Amino acid sequence: MSLTHLLLVAPAFLVAAAGLLAGLVFLFRLSLPRVQRAGSVTLILPLTGHAPGLGGLLRALEAQTLPARRLLVCVEDARDPACARAAQLASGARLPIEIVIAGQATRCAQKCCNQIAGLARIDADDEVVVLCDADILPPPWWLSALATPILDGSADIVTGYRWPTPGALRLASQLVAAIDRGIALLPRLATFHVTWGGSLALSPHAIEKLGVAQLLAGTLSDDCSIGEQAATAGLRVLTRRALLVPTPASDGLAAVWRFGRRQYQIIRVYRLPLWSLACLALSARVLAWLVLLANLGQWWARLAAAVLVCCALAAVAVQALVGRRLGMADPIAVTLLQAALALCRPLLDLFHWSMVLAACDARVVHWGHLSYRVSGPRQIAITKRSQWG
Repeated sequence: MSLTHLLLVAPAFLVAAAGLLAGLVFLFRLSLPRVQRAGSVTLILPLTGHAPGLGGLLRALEAQTLPARRLLVCVEDARDPACARAAQLASGARLPIEIVIAGQATRCAQKCCNQIAGLARIDADDEVVVLCDADILPPPWWLSALATPILDGSADIVTGYRWPTPGALRLASQLVAAIDRGIALLPRLATFHVTWGGSLALSPHAIEKLGVAQLLAGTLSDDCSIGEQAATAGLRVLTRRALLVPTPASDGLAAVWRFGRRQYQIIRVYRLPLWSLACLALSARVLAWLVLLANLGQWWARLAAAVLVCCALAAVAVQALVGRRLGMADPIAVTLLQAALALCRPLLDLFHWSMVLAACDARVVHWGHLSYRVSGPRQIAITKRSQWG
């Protein structure tokens, strides 16, 4: 093994070791919430399209150990299929549901426009406000885990992250789990000001200090903008390890790639250092695989490839243990497929890397039925509005 080969391959080992170590630290420090406070919590749910998962989400919300005061379902237009779907389910729901018509966004993401409309309904009876996504299926203790640190005064903002749960034995859903679960276990470094809008609780004080409605009115990303402003305002942001929220993953391969590219486009616009770090890490992995595969006839290349694959298998085992500890144990078939993807790690890394590279061009972002022209973090314009999907 030459010095050149060593220099080309070594960074990939550092990346793999760091990811595995992060997963182990996450696992050993993970514990379920033990304290539950009572309080008044309003949920804001931006919604669009046919919303096939809405029924499951409502059942999950009705099963929460901390009952919500109400759910504000915020849609763009009364003609949006999401409006009829929400109205249909609201009639038989135990949870009070209000449908809010937000109108069309012009200088921000439609999701943010919907959230602004929901925030306008917040009143003095709300002790905690929770922003959530429509594709989650939270466990019964989810809302309590989000709200309790705010209700007991130990945090101003509480957030978590998604945990993909493949609902079908399809390649695309397995890819989502293989990629995003690794990201979920990475440390949330304070320097990046990371929050996740799919599960984000705010105190009334935080909403006022952030000027959330004004903040969202000119941005494509609710979570990145709130995280950045929270750091500037000196607010206490808590990321809870236990708040890995089950998120069914069942889209096709093309949809998964487009979703991943859009996520990295948003990160590139609002968190350029974080995008650069992801690009460097994945570039190191892909380069190492190219070197190893080109020299697979050499003993050192076979040994190095085996070590990297073993690290990937160990990461799958750690992820399975995290899911089990949180009450989200995978079926054995899913675990076996995740292990099979670990054996095909070069292809998985190449797929992931392609999404990151494609995000180099973030001037146009396609999201749902809208296309946005992005000239800067606060310079957003809608260029195309299609029918709801």
